[in-house]
Formats: sequence, structure tokens, C-alpha cells
Amino acid sequence: MRLGVLGLSIAVVLGGPVLAADDLAEEKETAIRLYDQGVYDQARTALRQLDDAAALDGPLLYRLFFCEKATGHEDDAKKALDRARAALETGIPAARTLEDSFYLANTYANLGRVDDARAAAHDATTRVESGKLAQPATAMGNFQLGKLYQDQGRPAEASKYFQKAVDTFDVSGGRYGGNVRWALRFLGNGAFARRDFAASEASFAKLTGMGGADLADWDALAAARVRLGKYAAAGEAWKAEVRLDPANSDDARYAGRLADTAAAIGPLPESAPDATAFAQMSRADLETFLKTQSDAALASQSRIGEAMAAGKDGAPTKPIDAKRRSEESQKLAGTRKLFVAAALEYSLKQYGIRETAFREGYAVLIFQDRAWEVPPDPELAADGAGKAGS
Repeated sequence: MRLGVLGLSIAVVLGGPVLAADDLAEEKETAIRLYDQGVYDQARTALRQLDDAAALDGPLLYRLFFCEKATGHEDDAKKALDRARAALETGIPAARTLEDSFYLANTYANLGRVDDARAAAHDATTRVESGKLAQPATAMGNFQLGKLYQDQGRPAEASKYFQKAVDTFDVSGGRYGGNVRWALRFLGNGAFARRDFAASEASFAKLTGMGGADLADWDALAAARVRLGKYAAAGEAWKAEVRLDPANSDDARYAGRLADTAAAIGPLPESAPDATAFAQMSRADLETFLKTQSDAALASQSRIGEAMAAGKDGAPTKPIDAKRRSEESQKLAGTRKLFVAAALEYSLKQYGIRETAFREGYAVLIFQDRAWEVPPDPELAADGAGKAGS
């Protein structure tokens, strides 16, 4: 029997032995390739045809489960998952690679059997560590071993093998993209938690550069860049997030504007005037600080307005002396740096900068440069208007 999907003629199952033509090796490889490419509807069709021929083992049954679930066939997915569990549990004692253990741990996780998933993963890695199973020789084998360590909460070992997988995966033709993104996401988040922001940026830059990134991946890239002081590049990452999903990226839009401002006025302070680091502030502390700086900016503008004796139309009617102008400009600039630094921290902690800024009335301070500037003297404004009219 020949399924004819993609017209492939590869006669091996990944990591498995060479099979005879009547073992449907070519059809299995086709189904696996489609699965690895994330083409789940076509992979589901191929796997179902193999199932009709009674040719699905435990790993293939798990793939069938995933395809059923990904394409919205929940009842069929549950049946396939239970069949996968039974087949994988039976196959583990004779397994010569990590594949069965990898899919068994995933199966238990999908069944909500967390302790069993951890135990299956631990058993598999113990066999590798003891030499009963050989160290992986393929990118997929390294990925599977990394995931089995991840399932046990062993990030150092997981990172080692995920990095090996990322370094050797061949993603040509769109294959293994999901695996690479999973590994890069783990590596990037782990590096960020260790405060290795350069490594985190490198992982998320590679992930977003290969396509198929989630909104959270762009957000993580922006966060790493902010920590590195790369404000303009962080702004670009947040803008990419907005372009990806404009309707659900209000916070990214605000954060991107803050990053652009930071690039223009930086460097930013890391701490408040009382030496409390913004990164150590709670949500309530940051909100209080932002409101304080917002009020300070408004008070400064009010003082400037009084000094310039605004007329009926709100335009200034007399100049402010140079010394006073310089003092007020410096105060506003200092307040702005504190405000932007705290607001960026609020954004990085994903507290919802858009909602808070709108509620507290300082969204204008994020988006309008003029709110932080001393207005021009009336003579200068009139002179500028005259030139513009001439």
C-alpha cells in the first residue's frame, strides 16, 4: 500500500531500523515528516491510514493523539492517547532508544499523571547515565533527552542536551521547527532567570528569526534587550509583537513607546531616589512611584504655566527667565527618566501598563513628548509663527 503523501520514498523510521517495503516504512516516514513539519491535518490522514493497516506502534499512536487534538477531534484524541499509553508501557522493557520513554512521559503528562511522567523520565535518563542506553547520536535524540530532563525539573542537564539539539537540527523544509522553538524557549527563559541576558537575547532572537514565534517570545526578547540596555532594539521587538496581533497587544504598544523614549533619553536609573531598585519593587510600590512621578510632572507644568501667566487661550503671555527655564527643564528631564525606568519595569513584570496608565491618567506622559517640555517663550512662539506664515 502507498499513501503517496508528499511523494516521499524514505525507508527508515527516525531512529529505527531499516524496514522492508511491506512494513510500510515509506508511509511511516511520510507521516512522521508531516508531523515534524507541524502539518497536523495531513499527518492525521496519513496516520489514520496506517492505523487501518494495523501499523501504529506506541510513538506513532502518540503522534496520532496529538494530531487528533490539534485538529479538534477531542474524542478520537482521548482514544488514541489511551492506546498510546498501553502500547508504550508494553514496549518500554525492550526499547533500545529514548523514543518510547519520551512519548510515555508525554502521554502521562497529557493524562495528568505528573508523578508517573516524572518517574518515566527518571527511569530513561538513569539508563542513559548508567550506560544501559547509548548517548543520543541524533538531534532528535538529544532533544528527547533534554525534554526528559526537563520533565524531572533538572534544568542544567536539559539545557545541555537542548543546546546540542539546537546546534544540529536540520530545519530545511520546515521540519523540526516546533522542536527547535521549544528548545530555544527553554534555553532563553533559563538564561533570563540566571540573569544571563545576553544568552537569553541570543536564544529568543534566533527563535523569532526563524518564524512561528508566539507573542510571548517577542515579549521575552524585548525583556532581555531592556535588561541589556538595548532600548531601541527592545522597542523593535515589541513593535513586531503589535504587528503580529494588533488587537491584543496594547501593553506591547505602550512598552514599545517607553523603550523608544528610553533610547532617546537614556541611560535610565536602576533605582529610585531612596536607592530602592526598581527590579525589587512590588506592583503596589511601582504603581505608587509612577503616580508620584506623574504628579511631579504635572506640578512642574503647573508652576511653569503660572510663571508664564497663560492667557485666555492657554498660550503663555510672558517669558520665563533663562535660569528658571533651565531648572524646570532639568527637573522634568530627571522626573521623566525615573518615570520611564519604573514604567518599563512595570511592563517587564507584565502588570498591565496600558490599563494602569489609562486608569491613573498618565498615558499622555508615555506618548506625548510635549508633556515633558517647557513651552517656548511667547516671543519665540510668535516669531516662529510669523516665519511659518511668511
